[in-house]
Amino acid sequence: MVIKVGSGVKTRIDFNILKELSKENRQGLNLAVRRDPELWNVLNGVGGLSEASLQGRLQGTISDDKLILTGAEIVITDANEVDIELKTNQYGYYSIDLVPGNYDVVISYDNEQSEEISVKIEKGVTSTLNHDFNEII
Repeated sequence: MVIKVGSGVKTRIDFNILKELSKENRQGLNLAVRRDPELWNVLNGVGGLSEASLQGRLQGTISDDKLILTGAEIVITDANEVDIELKTNQYGYYSIDLVPGNYDVVISYDNEQSEEISVKIEKGVTSTLNHDFNEII
């Protein structure tokens, strides 16, 4: 199956490889899907941004040493210097639909703050910006 991801890039995903997973890996996948509602939505064909949408979507998961962070703050600044603030949910996940353009993103949690990260939002495209405070870039 060919899937359009990111900036219109088409990626071939062979879902048959899932059939080769060991019992333990299948259990791990099942646990991940049950813990992450957005992943469950993906696998069940629910939600998502239409390719015909006039907006783009920015989404991601915020963590610290791979542990999810509930309530991490994401500040998105547009070209007009207008700040949009949102927080991660109980799964460390955030998602927001934005008009196409360039944005600067700063992520903070418990007195830690990321560097400013520039993202480009395109219409009908979902962009993912994950951040782990313990990850060295």
